[in-house]
Amino acid sequence: MSALEAPAPGRVISPLSATGRTALRDGLDTTAHWLGLAEARVDRAAAPLTIRLGASGETEVTVIDRREAEPRAHRLDPGADDFVARLSAIRGSQAGVSAKILLDPALCFIRSLRLPSAALPRMRAVLAQELEAATPFKPESVHGDWYVESEDVPGRTLRVRHVVIKRGRLDPLLAALAEAGIAASPVTVGSDETRSMPVDLLTGGQRTLQGLVGPSRGNLALLTGAALLLVAAFWSFRAHQEATLDALDTAFADARRAAGPAVPQPVQAGTAAILARRAPPLARTWDALAAALPDSASATDLRLDADGAQLTLSVTDEAAALAALARVPGFGAPFLQESSAGAEGMRRLVVLLPRTDRGAQP
Repeated sequence: MSALEAPAPGRVISPLSATGRTALRDGLDTTAHWLGLAEARVDRAAAPLTIRLGASGETEVTVIDRREAEPRAHRLDPGADDFVARLSAIRGSQAGVSAKILLDPALCFIRSLRLPSAALPRMRAVLAQELEAATPFKPESVHGDWYVESEDVPGRTLRVRHVVIKRGRLDPLLAALAEAGIAASPVTVGSDETRSMPVDLLTGGQRTLQGLVGPSRGNLALLTGAALLLVAAFWSFRAHQEATLDALDTAFADARRAAGPAVPQPVQAGTAAILARRAPPLARTWDALAAALPDSASATDLRLDADGAQLTLSVTDEAAALAALARVPGFGAPFLQESSAGAEGMRRLVVLLPRTDRGAQP
């Protein structure tokens, strides 16, 4: 048995479960199909390295290096002990080198199927069922991809070509490339690069997803889509929760107002009587008077009682002082009780300010 036919090495477990990954991929495929998003011809994508794997009788692989002006070809034996070392030498010190793998069609199992056009959004699942029912292969034991060859519009059918290869034939080469620091993408099929099929066997048939996000980023796109869905769901839940809480607060407030005051009526009457007999607060009244009086007036005496305030002023402009006192909050229009001559040409005024906020909280 050659090295390329060895059992597949242990594979890293994906962070997504198989069921969740399949559901997300199918959903993205269906969305891309209905949106009319085009698929990319990944088999024609340029790559620094091209690795050609021949038919079963060939024991060597050909590595074509196109990073320089003139391409160089290397023929390597996958069964050799220094196979990985020679791949690393070809890669050199350059990081992030990728390689396109071109498989001979004789290595693959290729079949054509005629299926209903309605199956296109979930073609991967349909082909997996057909593969398991009609061949000895299991979907999990192969790498595969598909493409539409033709369409019968009146009959509403598609001619689909399905291409698969055993994991045991391809995985050892993929493992060697990974060990050598070379990223393998895409894996296509054809007798030469100009006549390759529009497939990438590493996608597992998820053509629309790979066309959208590029090679080897399928799981990243799935995780990103899942994260966006979770964020949207959380935001919707929070918005609904806030709207519900606001509605409850409003309902509770309306219910309290409809139920009437919580304090018994006799207590309310007693509180109102006490507040009605109180004088206005002294500090607040002084502040209001100081803010209202013009520079030409100064207060020399203030008396407060339940009815209002008696204010003694020393002014130079009697009309301006009275107009200013009319704007003191909590008091009504001023009443001039006394006006007489004062010292140094000033006028002495005694003004009464009736309360308008009787019974308010101090």
